[in-house]
Amino acid sequence: MPDSDYTDDESEYDSPSSTRAVIMDALLAPLRALVSKSALRLYINALLFMGATTLLVGISTIAYGIFYFNFIPTIGLEREVHLQFGNGNPWGTATFESEFIAQQPYDVTVILELPRTPSNLETGNFMLDLTLYASRPASAVLPISSTIAPIAHARRPALLTYASPLVDVAQRTARLPFYVVGWKREAEVLEVSIMEELEFDRGMGNLPQSLRLEIQSDLKMQVYFAKVEFRARLTGLRWLMYRWKITSFVVFASLFWFVSVGSASLTWLALTWVLQPATIPKTEISDEPQGFVKDESDGDSSSGETFRVKKEEAPESSLVHSLPAEDEAGMGSGLESAEARGLQRRRSHLTQQAD
Repeated sequence: MPDSDYTDDESEYDSPSSTRAVIMDALLAPLRALVSKSALRLYINALLFMGATTLLVGISTIAYGIFYFNFIPTIGLEREVHLQFGNGNPWGTATFESEFIAQQPYDVTVILELPRTPSNLETGNFMLDLTLYASRPASAVLPISSTIAPIAHARRPALLTYASPLVDVAQRTARLPFYVVGWKREAEVLEVSIMEELEFDRGMGNLPQSLRLEIQSDLKMQVYFAKVEFRARLTGLRWLMYRWKITSFVVFASLFWFVSVGSASLTWLALTWVLQPATIPKTEISDEPQGFVKDESDGDSSSGETFRVKKEEAPESSLVHSLPAEDEAGMGSGLESAEARGLQRRRSHLTQQAD
């Protein structure tokens, strides 16, 4: 009889359904690891990191663009001067926006286009007077107040190129077809360097906001147009960034990106450490054993003895021999589970044999 019972239990454990369950459990173990809470948390953190790094790439690109346009000055800045004729020498003014950078060398050139008229040729040498101011005039046709202190001032001589009558006739004859069709005109363009390596001190009050150009001569001159050109003389890092634009973009944008990612990572770690929930210390387990309490009365004594059994430490045989069958059945109903049915059957069999 006992052998048959044990045979049934063993056959139940060795059934095909149990084998399939073990195989499915082994096959699904990697999938459970992939969808576990730790794995999902890792996926979310990875997605957040990738999104943050992609966003920081755009931010780094914009930051480099802002840095480039603020750090690199306008290489060639020109202003046309509309000369005013009347009493006195021809003069004119022009205004600027915030287009200059402090402590950046500039070369200043005055460009004039003068017709080769007899009066201009007879004038000979004439003077160009250029003054830079930190304020603007009330109107382009009104002179700048003499009480305003200039930022920079310079005067340079100029002269139309001399040509003997014979050479002048030959040149005009050679250019005659161009004069006829309007591709050229009998004029000469003068480029007069009036300031070299001009630098401005820091502060908006030291950057030019307007200029005044005056042509000083003994005779009245005819002028087609006049303009003032500021050409920045780049040196050091500005020269490298302007000369090697793509390389500078890659290097500085990557530097901005690494700094941004490092700062974001440190901030994330700090917030994680500050906002993580405080760990509650585990309560110490009492030394007093806890388990099942059963009073049994011995047939020879009038007083009962109390047995305390820890279900974690007590072996199965002690539970079986210490408790009656009806109490064992009650306890079995409390501990019954899908995985321990065979064990309960063996317990019932052993209890019946003990009785």
